[in-house]
Amino acid sequence: MCSQIQASKYTTYLLSLWLLMAVFSQVNAADWKMLNGGYQHLSYSSDTIPLDPNDIWQAAIARRFYASPIIVGDKIYVAARGKRIKSLSIKDGSVIWKTSLKGILSATPAVSGQILIAGAKDGVVTAMNLADGKIIWQVKTGGKIISSPVVQDNTVFIGSNDLHLYALDLLTGKVHWRYLANDYKYGGLYASPSLDDKQVIIGGKNGYLHAVNIKTGKPIWVVALGSAIYGTAAISEERLYIGSYDRNLYALHAEDGKEIWRVELDDWPQGSPVPFKNEVIIASRSGILYGVDANEGSILWRMDLEEGLRHSPVIDANGIAVIGTVGGRLLGIDLQKHEIIWEQETEGGVFGQPAVAKYGVVVTTLDGVVTLLH
Repeated sequence: MCSQIQASKYTTYLLSLWLLMAVFSQVNAADWKMLNGGYQHLSYSSDTIPLDPNDIWQAAIARRFYASPIIVGDKIYVAARGKRIKSLSIKDGSVIWKTSLKGILSATPAVSGQILIAGAKDGVVTAMNLADGKIIWQVKTGGKIISSPVVQDNTVFIGSNDLHLYALDLLTGKVHWRYLANDYKYGGLYASPSLDDKQVIIGGKNGYLHAVNIKTGKPIWVVALGSAIYGTAAISEERLYIGSYDRNLYALHAEDGKEIWRVELDDWPQGSPVPFKNEVIIASRSGILYGVDANEGSILWRMDLEEGLRHSPVIDANGIAVIGTVGGRLLGIDLQKHEIIWEQETEGGVFGQPAVAKYGVVVTTLDGVVTLLH
């Protein structure tokens, strides 16, 4: 089931604007435009974070946040569980615009050009004008959406719990194709899709990982991992890294899905693995941060952060990892020395991955507070 339920008068305006923007001239290369920073889910920022950042401002603007913030230019965009998308000024956290939707929001939005895409638990995918939040189009899927969208070449990719992976036209919402990822009755697609230039990768609750042709939506390969897949694959140098509910971190060949290695952690891996130099950095639900040898899959080091973790670390250009805990601690970790170099308290637990750009670190919390640190 899929239907286009709204196309507003802004569609024509956006089509013209898109052509005039000429390669998204107002979107900087270092923007944090979607979950994990980009459609390969590498969680890496080319910007740097101060060695001892301080709060610049805090804004209590929602009941709670599970989604990660995104940063485009001098604006922040957040999806609040209270069914609202908000645009904030990076200068002081003031609300520029807000758009109310009908479904609960727990997935991170994505931005491409002058369009923001959000999926909600009522199964609706919404495209909004980045400048003012006006709705451009909406498409109804047959199940709730917890999967965060990604965008490449004017196409939106998003999973729905109707068990389909969708490819939608960014400008109009037209369904280019949808792929059925067979699952059991209470299964679903909870992870965000990952992309390379040929295929879309997404995992299901039944433990199957799917590679789908990016142009046609036809299956390329399907492999079974040990248990349910809730996290998102990171794609780096023709490899996939992904965690499973069986507590294993997997490395697979992107071309055919064949296993290279697996390593068991102390608990369920959270978020996406982060390739960093010759290592893969991964957080466990219990609060352990691991460094795993990317070639052999052996554990090189581990740090007990003493509180639960729910997302991937973000790594800046100096090799500093930023991660938040469910207890409300935001940590900067030197990945060369394997030590915490700074720590800040946040207003509530951190369930969504922080975003990093030239203005600093933006973090959202379970208490509905957005904080900028620099």
